[in-house]
Amino acid sequence: MGKHSIDLDVCPCCGYRTGDPTCPVCRWTDDGRADADPEVARGGPNGRLSLADARLNYQIFGTSRPGWRGEGRPPGREDLP
Repeated sequence: MGKHSIDLDVCPCCGYRTGDPTCPVCRWTDDGRADADPEVARGGPNGRLSLADARLNYQIFGTSRPGWRGEGRPPGREDLP
């Protein structure tokens, strides 16, 4: 189980262990599709945003969507994988 007292899921966008369906760090909503086809936008909670684009946005803007800058929070030590 590692250093976490409970098993927290890793966000498929930012890679931190937040345990929330909508990541408080990058604001990506995990729709369960992950890496099967990250370049395809499937609608649902993330709309027309693909996971590949969300990952790039996170690297550039610190959140899964450019317009959401300041909406996420910085990752804490407890979020590290």
